[in-house]
Amino acid sequence: YYITNNLRNLMTLSVIQVQEVQEVAEVDIISTNGTVKVRSTTIKPKKKKVRVYLTRTSLPSYLLTDSLKELGFRVDLIESSFLLAAHSKLKCDLLWCGCEHDEAVPAKLQNRIPAMKFACRKGPMCQLVNLMHELFPGHFTFLPMSWPIPSQYAAFCHYAFTQKDPKNPQFFILKPDEGSQGDGIYLFKSPMDITQGTMSRNCVVQNYIHNPLLIENYKFDLRLYVLISKLDPLEAYLCKEGLARFCTEKYEKPSTKNLAKSYMHLTNYSVNKYSSDFNRAEEVSEGSKRTVTSVMKTLEALGHDTEKIWTSIKDIVFKTLICIAPLTKVEQLNMDNFKPSTTQHFHLLGFDILLDENLNPFLLEINGFPSMRTDSEIYDDLMQKTTVPSPVDEKVKKTALKGALHILFKNKVDESYCPVVGPEISDDRKPYLIFEDCRKLFTLFLKKSTLRKGSMLGSSGFRSFVRSCKILRIIPGVTNADMDLLYISIIQQSDQSSQKCLSFLSFYRLVLTLAVRKFPDELRYLALKQFIDLCFANYAAPTKYHFI
Repeated sequence: YYITNNLRNLMTLSVIQVQEVQEVAEVDIISTNGTVKVRSTTIKPKKKKVRVYLTRTSLPSYLLTDSLKELGFRVDLIESSFLLAAHSKLKCDLLWCGCEHDEAVPAKLQNRIPAMKFACRKGPMCQLVNLMHELFPGHFTFLPMSWPIPSQYAAFCHYAFTQKDPKNPQFFILKPDEGSQGDGIYLFKSPMDITQGTMSRNCVVQNYIHNPLLIENYKFDLRLYVLISKLDPLEAYLCKEGLARFCTEKYEKPSTKNLAKSYMHLTNYSVNKYSSDFNRAEEVSEGSKRTVTSVMKTLEALGHDTEKIWTSIKDIVFKTLICIAPLTKVEQLNMDNFKPSTTQHFHLLGFDILLDENLNPFLLEINGFPSMRTDSEIYDDLMQKTTVPSPVDEKVKKTALKGALHILFKNKVDESYCPVVGPEISDDRKPYLIFEDCRKLFTLFLKKSTLRKGSMLGSSGFRSFVRSCKILRIIPGVTNADMDLLYISIIQQSDQSSQKCLSFLSFYRLVLTLAVRKFPDELRYLALKQFIDLCFANYAAPTKYHFI
């Protein structure tokens, strides 16, 4: 009885001990001369094993394994330069792949959201934000005025020639739609300066921000990392650490004499690394690459309100993501190798933010595949390259990676990240979800299109939309011939005019045109929202047949 009682008490203590310190008690009971002695030893539980497959990526393997180990995991790493057929039956916890999408290796987590690359391209992203700016004037002004070229070349020329001011001449910057690392970017003054070769490919023209915030007379921008942990429902987090990338030539306001000075106007590391003035300082608060936290401390020392800056940046990230998320879902339907699976796809994006002299943040672009390299390149006079470690890159990218893995594996947000989009959205921001409502309406009729697959709505799908949503009843006086003419007109105005189908953006413009015609006295957002609600109501309502 004595031994049994003590065992029960000891087991209770052991349970408490396991709950508090996650340790297991191993107990020996020794009886000597009628007395009971209890000897216990503690055994720490084994760390959870995580199997990782790393392939075709710039991410250093040590950065990934060190981050997981610091989070308390044992790591089984398989690294390959290509996806081996032998690994197709290999199940892993994390697949980190440099390509956009690959399901060859089954994984619980994969670092690419299919079709996210398309939505992050400069052209589609600018179109989406511009459309939201039309619906909500004054709420989406964080993007410099932008024109996709060649589709909006005429509109750009009209703006450039009517906004001339001799005292304050305007300058523009051209960026290739799918360009990266500063390739193909140049400044110009007049539409006549756009080269003929540029007009043959998709690109974006933007107003050049001539009054950027300067530190030590150098222009700089902020590369911030955003984790999209889920696309549907959308969940995203902003990393509080990032890279501040500085130009290597002191800034002067743009003029016809200095437009070609890339080291003065372009902050891209891939451009400035060739400059002999590039400063590879060891300290995170010095040099041509610095941490965002060190820059914020510098701004605080100058008396600026950095909390207000962060609030504005989080607002930019939120509004941008709710613009590109619906388009991403639509474009996934256009992918040959995409199938719904149990894999949780996540994505780490790079947001490039520029502050003007009034501390207003502007979104320059989104990088769908931000570099995770932790080294720096040095070029001599003969342009021979030498690679050296970069303490700033390693600190920033280790913070971004470890914090992202903490969210994904432990479902908790650590101090390095803050949430920006979640399942619950405040009532004052719910109107911004209008693109998602339009996407749901669009996808209803994709299945009824004569096209075998894809994200384009053909003529049969469009007629089904007109018939099922009873458009001719919603807008009295409109005929089927009018709808066909509108269908053709919208297609001719789009970038997909050669395909003779409606893209998601073209369908949005068509629905907005009908909404304004139905509710001419309403604000554009209210007209669109009411029209979409009518379409859903008519689609769900049973069709009444009249027999004669």
